[in-house]
Amino acid sequence: MPLLVLFVIKNVAIGAVIGLAVACWLVASGTVGSHLSSGSGGYVAIGMIAYSMASSFGMGFLATALMFLE
Repeated sequence: MPLLVLFVIKNVAIGAVIGLAVACWLVASGTVGSHLSSGSGGYVAIGMIAYSMASSFGMGFLATALMFLE
């Protein structure tokens, strides 16, 4: 696989893991978790938070890595 493809995949994955960790921390600490309902809609909301944080942090991490690439 070309080096640029590996670079992109690696950096997006690292950023997504960081985003998931932040989302889990927000839900577990009660910052966001206290506002969610305990029904089936709560799982959808947690999934939406996890997806949005993972994709945002993944793209942000990739953009930062590309900016500092020499």
